[in-house]
Amino acid sequence: MSLNLNIPGREPLELQGVLCDMNGTLTLDGQLSREVAESLQRVAAIMKVYVITADTFGTARKMFASLPVKLIGMPAATPGTIAKRDFLSKLGSQTHAAIGNGYNDHLMLQEAVLGICVLGSESAHARSLAAANLVVTNPIDALNLFLKPQRLIAGLRN
Repeated sequence: MSLNLNIPGREPLELQGVLCDMNGTLTLDGQLSREVAESLQRVAAIMKVYVITADTFGTARKMFASLPVKLIGMPAATPGTIAKRDFLSKLGSQTHAAIGNGYNDHLMLQEAVLGICVLGSESAHARSLAAANLVVTNPIDALNLFLKPQRLIAGLRN
């Protein structure tokens, strides 16, 4: 399972998966909407989806139990920025995209072959905005980039 893209002016891109931050990125006020859950399910049909979280609200396991995503808990002893970047490196930063919005997402957005920042209702940190290749206004638009790859091509072409 992967998404292969030929982007004018760039090397071909093979995305094997996407690493998503949870709070403020996929969720709003700690809640996952039905629409975002449906989009996650559709993306998981074409590539691997990972959700990484410190689980601030203690609800992640239950929230994602019925979805075909791999939930990754961040180690408490490691700063979030480092934990997310290191997990992305383990997956393969040249074959995985990342979606995030907070300060602790900026290193994974920078290291990913494709970094997408969600500037939504819970805001986005300036470092994450600067580190991203693309910026969207909500998680559904972020996930739809993989479901409608012409949008990715239009945003990334030289």
